[in-house]
Amino acid sequence: MLRLIFAFVDIMLHRRGPDSLPSSPFLLWTLLALSIAVEWLVLWLAGESGRVFAVSLLVTGFDLWFVWAVLRTFNRTARFRQTMTAILGADVLLSILQAPLVRGVVEAAPPDPQNAALTLPDVLSLMILIWSLDIGAFVLARALERPYLLSVALVIGYFFLMQILQATLLRPVA
Repeated sequence: MLRLIFAFVDIMLHRRGPDSLPSSPFLLWTLLALSIAVEWLVLWLAGESGRVFAVSLLVTGFDLWFVWAVLRTFNRTARFRQTMTAILGADVLLSILQAPLVRGVVEAAPPDPQNAALTLPDVLSLMILIWSLDIGAFVLARALERPYLLSVALVIGYFFLMQILQATLLRPVA
């Protein structure tokens, strides 16, 4: 178990690629379940509603589809399990790192338009988000055997698409 965690840490630090992970359906499904559980925990700590969790589940499904579609586009579908396992494992570790910051972000005073200073939990959460995008791009670049910048463009485009989808679905009902 510890070797697997260190493998994910190495992937997060760009020392290894997804090809160093086993192509195991059990590991993929276990990490998917763990990812959903950790996401629920983070949303619960933030005091979010069940509607937010439902949208989060939908986004997780889109994440699976996105990785499969990108790999299919470049004829690399045989690498789906390893690629998704690497992304989910890194996501779980980053979510665990972010969990203690959630309360600080939620309990922070509303931002003052005159003073747009970020709090430490805000800055750390932003750094984790950027690191998450970097890890996703790195894993995709290694799985696709394509330039890192192409993967960065794909991941950032997908990220903004999911942000728009979440904002649309979580818009207050009139």
